[in-house]
Amino acid sequence: MELPISIRTKVSATMKGVSIAAAVRRSAQWVNPVIGSPAAPLETVAFLESFGPSLMPHTSLHQGVLAGMSVLAARSTMAVVEKATTSIVNDGDPLSHRLLMRGFTGFVGQSFAGLPHREGESLTRAGMRTSGKLLRTGSVGGALYDIGRATQNRYPSSSLTRPVLTSAAAMAGIMLWSKNRLDQREAEVERWPIPQPNKLIPGVATGYAVVGIGALGTRAFMATRSGWMAFFGDTFLRRRLGGAVNAAMWTGALVMLYNSGVGYIGRANEKIEPGYAHPPAINYVSGGPDSVSPFADLGQQGRRFVTDVLTPEYIDNTMGEGNAKHPIRVFIGYNSEPMYPTGRAEMALDEMERTGAFDRKYILLMSPTGTGWIDQTTIESAELFARGDIASVCIQYGKFPSFLSVQKVALGRSQFRLLLWGVRQRLSGIPLENRPKVLVFGESLGAWTSSDVVMFNGIAGFDHYGIDRALWVGLPWMAKWSRSGMNRGASDLVPEGSVGVFDHHDELAAIGEENRRKLRAVVLSHDNDPIAVMGPDLAIQEPDWLRGERGRGVPASMHWSPIVTALSVVLDAANAMVMVPGHFGSFGHDYRADMARFVLDGLDLPRATETQIEAVEKALRDLELERAERVHAEHIDAAPPAPAQQVEGKRVISGIPLYGKRTPRSQALRKALKRSGVPQGDMQ
Repeated sequence: MELPISIRTKVSATMKGVSIAAAVRRSAQWVNPVIGSPAAPLETVAFLESFGPSLMPHTSLHQGVLAGMSVLAARSTMAVVEKATTSIVNDGDPLSHRLLMRGFTGFVGQSFAGLPHREGESLTRAGMRTSGKLLRTGSVGGALYDIGRATQNRYPSSSLTRPVLTSAAAMAGIMLWSKNRLDQREAEVERWPIPQPNKLIPGVATGYAVVGIGALGTRAFMATRSGWMAFFGDTFLRRRLGGAVNAAMWTGALVMLYNSGVGYIGRANEKIEPGYAHPPAINYVSGGPDSVSPFADLGQQGRRFVTDVLTPEYIDNTMGEGNAKHPIRVFIGYNSEPMYPTGRAEMALDEMERTGAFDRKYILLMSPTGTGWIDQTTIESAELFARGDIASVCIQYGKFPSFLSVQKVALGRSQFRLLLWGVRQRLSGIPLENRPKVLVFGESLGAWTSSDVVMFNGIAGFDHYGIDRALWVGLPWMAKWSRSGMNRGASDLVPEGSVGVFDHHDELAAIGEENRRKLRAVVLSHDNDPIAVMGPDLAIQEPDWLRGERGRGVPASMHWSPIVTALSVVLDAANAMVMVPGHFGSFGHDYRADMARFVLDGLDLPRATETQIEAVEKALRDLELERAERVHAEHIDAAPPAPAQQVEGKRVISGIPLYGKRTPRSQALRKALKRSGVPQGDMQ
């Protein structure tokens, strides 16, 4: 029998109200920091920790990503704790049984968390202590969840008022606490000279988005895993096979996505900038008329490198002297010989012979970052202080940013070793009194690759390869030179007084001229440079730089938190080098303000007066401002000429400029494409 329309309408409205009420109740429970899930208390702690001070300023995007990743890390940690708990007790067991199990796991965690810190302790010991802390915190959070759910079930609410108000009050408290932490961060962390707003609401919204994406990804992974397991069968081995196939499928998809993104980013290195489209007309640099390294194959960074060479006139005017020589710059692009690092090293040696590099007083061998970038303030400082009597040599080993080029460290190391050994062999044929001094420079990933060449020999490696001195800037903590303790002199491979690590030039000046001359390796590393302290050990071990006396730029209230601090430093690294042209800072991973004086004293170049040093520092700022105009110019006439492109103040350029948006592929790749039958338009 069909119900009357009025009754059906009332029933429909009632059901609709019930569904809305249920949805509101579920939402209120989901955001509750105690009873949302067993992981909710630990997630709340991680969320709040993410808003605390760290080494670098954060934008709202950085802050939100950090908050979301911290919550996901806490959720993953709690999943392990819950798996251990539910293997003994279930959700349906009495509360007393569950709390007893929570107490037991918390006691076990406290036993490991109580391990005292020891100087130079192993990562195993630190990992046991940190695991204990996480287990203890997770057990307490799980107990709070169990008590909260039991209380809710025992005293159920007949309306939405109590759950909504409870969750709203809890969320308001969390937001207020987060705002206080964010204000503390803004007050303690030095800012970059450009606007980088970090607001609470956008940061929290981004954090929720990251958590949502992570949750969806996890559900999708588990759904396909269940499907593959069902496809292969119910036996243990078949289910394991299904899980392995699922993992391989997801891994392959992520690798393809990664390679596509990296390839897209790498193509930026082929971009032709109108201000750097004309090949040099001089024989002192690569890419010139008789160079074995074509200008088109130098890449974006290489074209900047050779075009911006200083002239003797510019050096004389800056230093207030005369008789400067013309500096030499050799750059071998990755596209010049993309298949074999040996070929690139041989090309560099041929270029050095062609340009007369072995006749100079100094040879500066430079290892670039992942894109082939070299800080021009370094080269310009060296050319000015050496009065032009210097040859700078650089070989590119990749085209991707450093954070995507860690896997290229071994290639960069072997390539730099080949270059060092080739230079050593050629110098052996020159009388000792006429041999140039071999200097080594590397910044960031370039410091890693160049220092790794002597990672097993220390200072003895300098003598083996004929290196007089080395200057490493922003040396990553992941480099073996750092992790072995050689950068701090804590190794038998580095004699006392041969290595020094400095945060700023005043520290280097304080050791006196006699001790400075004894240094063979100078490491410039800012105390608040996240790249110089970032490593996987930061997730489980409190670092020394957060113990005792803090370095310059390390916030006083910054403290170590398992996993969260490691994630925070990773995000700090993404914002550690905000380069504003002409605004030199001694902060984070920006070393331009320190570079001139460290190049002078660290590489032991000819002395200069304070007036000359100040003139060099002013020239570096002026040159960078002009370089920024060339980089962003839409056509050649809108770009100021480089020193080597002007005579008596007038622009003088020659050669056929590069056209198009990107440089052509190297000859080797073009031939390979023709042999493969793939149309050239299909690959960019």
